[in-house]
Formats: sequence, structure tokens, C-alpha cells
Amino acid sequence: MIAGLPMYERPELFQAHDNLWQLIHKQIDGSPQKLSRNVALWDLWTSPELLLAQTCSSPYRESLFKNTIYVGTPDYKLPNCPPGYYNSIIIGQSGLSFSQLKTGIFGYNDKFSHSGWTAPINHFKKLDICPKKTKKTGSHRSSAQAVADGQIDFAAIDAQSWRFIKKYDKFANKIKVFDQTEPTPGLPFITSKPGLKDKLFCAIKKAIQALSDQDRSLLYLKDLIKLDEEKYIKI
Repeated sequence: MIAGLPMYERPELFQAHDNLWQLIHKQIDGSPQKLSRNVALWDLWTSPELLLAQTCSSPYRESLFKNTIYVGTPDYKLPNCPPGYYNSIIIGQSGLSFSQLKTGIFGYNDKFSHSGWTAPINHFKKLDICPKKTKKTGSHRSSAQAVADGQIDFAAIDAQSWRFIKKYDKFANKIKVFDQTEPTPGLPFITSKPGLKDKLFCAIKKAIQALSDQDRSLLYLKDLIKLDEEKYIKI
């Protein structure tokens, strides 16, 4: 079996994620000793050997819900969001105004990203805004870096990712926050093992409680909750 926690991974958090995984691993017989960090996202999410992974809500809504099992949703206690929910932070070059989004370049990490593409595009439609140009960056951090470097004008960043960018990346000082999207269900944990769904939920919840205060603080990880799966599908 394989497991991965790729959605909020960055070197500064490797050890905290490893510590969390060890607490889960000890509770699940036959679970892998280490997290898989060199597996492509779709290969991880669709593997028949998947024990546990965190995925984005868009891939889950579009296809993964059909052949994986929802385990639970981590609660990061994000500002202005209910438990287990998240939103997107609209950022841009500090010298621009939000009205210039109509004529600027909007960067996005991937069109399969809810926070980087679906949520902001829906938000812009409500404001009667349609970016003139778009550019794929490949990741939330790359989008933020591209804004800071002047390669793109605006981007939408997962609120949890934005926390880490502000904390660890100096280029964040060059970026201005313009707006935020409405909260939607956060990034779910999934498995390909239906018989382990409940055991995994309990194991993760206990692991979060047993995690050191330092690691919980580093990951901003508060709890694991169950959301109605239909809330993901109906977005």
C-alpha cells in the first residue's frame, strides 16, 4: 500500500508530516512505513494500492469520488471559514488595482484546482470580471512567485497555502491581497480501501490529537471532521 500527503507539502513541513504519518502508521496494520513523495498526483490518487492521500476538491468532484472512498476532511481553522472549509485568496502585484484584473494576466496553478481556478473564475463571474489573459504556473507557490516577479498580474491561492507562503517565502512581501472567495469544503482525505475507511478516520483523528503542539502549529492542523460528501459533488 502507498500513502501521500502532497497538497500542502514543502520542505519546511516534511518532518511534521512524517511525524503525523508515523502516528497514523502505528495504528494501521500493513500500512507503509513512509509517505510516498515521488509519485505523480494522479498516479497516487488512482492507485489501487492507495491507503491514504489528500486530494483537491475539484479532482474529487470531477472523477475521484467514483472510484475512491472519502475518509474525512482536516480542519485548519482558516479565517472566515466554517470547520473543514477553505477559500481562495485573490492576490496581485502591489502597484495594481483590482479593476485592472479585466485587462491583466491571471495566473493559475492548474485548471483541475478548485482554489486556483474554479473558485476564482466563479467569483469573477459574479463580479462581471473576465481576465483578458490567463497563464498556467503549475503550483500555488509558483503563482505567488510569478506575481511577485511581475510575470503575471493576479492569481488565486488556496488560503492554507497562502499561510505558508507568507510565513516562509520572502517574496510574499511584494504581493497585495485584493479579495477572497466564498468558503467551500476543504481538501479531503481519500482511500481505495473501503473496509478501512472508519479505521483510517479514527487513526487520523487520534494522530492529530497525539501530535506535538509544535507540529500541530506548523501544520495549522486542528482536527479531522466528516462532511457530507454531496457538498463536494454539488459545488
